[in-house]
Amino acid sequence: MTEVKSPAAVVQAIIANRNTNREAALRLIATQTLDQGNQVTRDDWRRKWELMQTSCPDMEVITEHTVENGEWVTNRYTIRGTHTSAFFGSAPTGEPFEIGGIDMVRVVDGLLVEHWAYAAPITSGD
Repeated sequence: MTEVKSPAAVVQAIIANRNTNREAALRLIATQTLDQGNQVTRDDWRRKWELMQTSCPDMEVITEHTVENGEWVTNRYTIRGTHTSAFFGSAPTGEPFEIGGIDMVRVVDGLLVEHWAYAAPITSGD
């Protein structure tokens, strides 16, 4: 019998594997999920990750803080990289970027079933 991982462990395994072992990461996602309120499939997740990797091959996601509450996991993170090709509707700049974000993920029976995210450029406040 396979042990069901905690929601936080599932999310961290997806993050760790989405570019290096994509099939392992996809197996941790339900066949039908909600992503930002839209019904999506594992193939949609695969295409999203491929776009992200192509658009920013040096992308680094740093999880700064994680909170788990029942089925839900919230991560505060920093993303760094270089914008080298079209990325979610934005033309490439060739410039490095840094954004901060928060996402909420619901995990049921060891599978991601729902994802919400918000990200914005990090500013110094000067």
